[in-house]
Amino acid sequence: MDPSYTNASGADSVGAVSTRAFLQQAVDHYPRLAAFCFMLDLPYRETINEYRALILRFHTEVWQRIGEYSYQRQQARRHSPPTILRWLWEGASAPGCNMILLMNLNTLGEGYHSPLNDNSLQDMNEMLCNAWLAVSDASYNAVTKLTTLVINRAGCGTFLSPFNQLKTRVQAMESPVVMGRTGTAG
Repeated sequence: MDPSYTNASGADSVGAVSTRAFLQQAVDHYPRLAAFCFMLDLPYRETINEYRALILRFHTEVWQRIGEYSYQRQQARRHSPPTILRWLWEGASAPGCNMILLMNLNTLGEGYHSPLNDNSLQDMNEMLCNAWLAVSDASYNAVTKLTTLVINRAGCGTFLSPFNQLKTRVQAMESPVVMGRTGTAG
């Protein structure tokens, strides 16, 4: 499986419309969506293209690790459907880059009606940290400010507040905001 990316960027109203559409597509695709919001501490690079390449390597590494995680869960006879990873991130430059990873909550959870448990959150946190360490050659954990939002379209009273929190986080990102999709993991 080769991850594929579709990118869009913009700092004007067209960008805002694209961002809203991107979020809506993620919610429409997965009734139970997990949003992992975090900051990457970026090592110094000479050019913007080097930052972009580093971020795309990070996305690929996370995609591979989630695929392995899903495979291990399936081998243990635990529910873990394939998922498309959807990314939003600020234009890359030092010292940090805010990112949001959107994915199917059921890939990490115990089943359709179960909540995301602490073990799954810890597994995801470790995957993100280890993926960043692998691609950035950092000697310390440079994934910070990790927050998880669970957006559940199917649950009563579990959609609007977390979805609004997600929209607020996206709107607070510095322009340009870049959007991408990584192929199916799992």
